[in-house]
Amino acid sequence: MEPIEPFWFKQRQCKAEPAGDNGLRVSGPNLPETFLRIERSGDDRWRAALRLSADGPDASSTDPELKTPKEAWEAAFELYRVRMIV
Repeated sequence: MEPIEPFWFKQRQCKAEPAGDNGLRVSGPNLPETFLRIERSGDDRWRAALRLSADGPDASSTDPELKTPKEAWEAAFELYRVRMIV
């Protein structure tokens, strides 16, 4: 599923580019390059994660309790907003 960028994302002049399966490379003015991912867990739930480098560990993540990929992308963008912008 293609992620839907939140309203504030474009206001901040951020850009997202594909970075592998279920991943995005996110950048913006005065913001470091960051990687967002969503992953399916074994019980058909989803989790969102934020990484500071493509191959690095998760800097922030949600529990695997999201029901749809859409919810997982929303959570991933929220992790980015909280961790990198606010």
